[in-house]
Amino acid sequence: MSEIANNKPKKIRRKSGGFSLPMTLVCIAFVVVVVLCATKYYDVRMARERLLEERAALEAQKAALEDRNNNILARGVAGQDADYVEGVARSQLDMVYPGEIIFRTTGG
Repeated sequence: MSEIANNKPKKIRRKSGGFSLPMTLVCIAFVVVVVLCATKYYDVRMARERLLEERAALEAQKAALEDRNNNILARGVAGQDADYVEGVARSQLDMVYPGEIIFRTTGG
């Protein structure tokens, strides 16, 4: 009976210390997700910085336009002098009355 007890099949042991295929795939997926998140964060941060710079420029432009408007109002020109308003509309905004034609010439 001792011979029969000794003839049991031996269990096969795997070498430990290596990564299994599922664990390797999980690690690779994790690294890919981390890289994608990092690049998206960088893109969002750059867009935020660009928008903040654009906002500052627009605020400066707004302040300059408000100053210009206040200067015009202080001179009493706005709304009181129709000839001035018409001159600005024609020269700076290229506005004309219906039916008028603009001819432009180049100096030379």
